[in-house]
Amino acid sequence: MGGFGKPDATGRSSGKLTGRAAKLYSPPKGEPWVWLTRELVASAAWRMRSVNAVRLIDFLLVEHMNHSGTENGNLMAPYDQLDKWGMSRNCIHPAIEELVFMGLIRCKKGWRRGSYTSPSTYRLTFFADKTGNIPRNEWKGRTEEHIKAWREGRTATAHKPRAKKSVHALRIVEATGSGHA
Repeated sequence: MGGFGKPDATGRSSGKLTGRAAKLYSPPKGEPWVWLTRELVASAAWRMRSVNAVRLIDFLLVEHMNHSGTENGNLMAPYDQLDKWGMSRNCIHPAIEELVFMGLIRCKKGWRRGSYTSPSTYRLTFFADKTGNIPRNEWKGRTEEHIKAWREGRTATAHKPRAKKSVHALRIVEATGSGHA
């Protein structure tokens, strides 16, 4: 296999692949694709994602490709579609919170009023948005220590034991026969 591409006027590589190399190392024709930088994939934010965060970001990447990369910031991920994608409904919100904390996505919360709804929209921070703003790359500010501390804090609040009723309150309930202390 030859060098790094067709030589330019100075005899140096132009960086453009030709022939068989172009076919082997180019994205498939007619198939949507996205690129991810080595820096992103090697980052703590990318490597330390939970299983459900991986599923959510995969869904958003597919959605991004479905719109030819032109709707970043307006990507939608309805719960029904995420459920079909393999995410349990009770795991969706925590996955969104995780990816927002890690700086991999931005979320603009939707709303519901009566029978009218507006879905939440998402932006992948490592790609330019639909208006042409450059990638924000907020994930670069997250270290393993930040992520571990965030997870520990999240776990501590999620598993707090419920407050027990006092012995005095229990005696009142037993004496009165009512469920209110």
